[in-house]
Amino acid sequence: MAGFCNLYVSKYLMNREIGFGRRLLNLLEDEGVPFEHMPTGIDNMSVVMRESRFTPATEDRVLRRIRQELGVDELSIERELALVMVVGEGMRHTIGVAGRACSAIAHAKVNLEMINQGSSEVSMMFGIKADDIGPTVRVLYREFFGTTSKRARRA
Repeated sequence: MAGFCNLYVSKYLMNREIGFGRRLLNLLEDEGVPFEHMPTGIDNMSVVMRESRFTPATEDRVLRRIRQELGVDELSIERELALVMVVGEGMRHTIGVAGRACSAIAHAKVNLEMINQGSSEVSMMFGIKADDIGPTVRVLYREFFGTTSKRARRA
């Protein structure tokens, strides 16, 4: 599904700063911006949002507030993203699903902008450029189902 953007925030030792993530989400809430996903690392986090809810005017206010209120080291927005999910109960107990998916996407010459696996291990989200959604869906479908469906061909 296309129409997403990613807010990338990095701050040294963010993981030791109590309430950082909450303050970031409160700031987005103040501006009326819901989020879809929030992959995190030790010193960084990404907040994936729908582009339609993160207008240029909202972006200016949010970025200014993040810099002022959270004192981040690095801050960027990446637009025109699509999210592709690989979902299945069997993933939890099957070795190599992530490797197969990543390899198929790489063979399609599509760059992964982000990867996130839910803690339930029944889904993996891949963030890609919106222009790459068709080839990505086709290669994933082919990898896991052996053929390309009519629906995947339209993507």
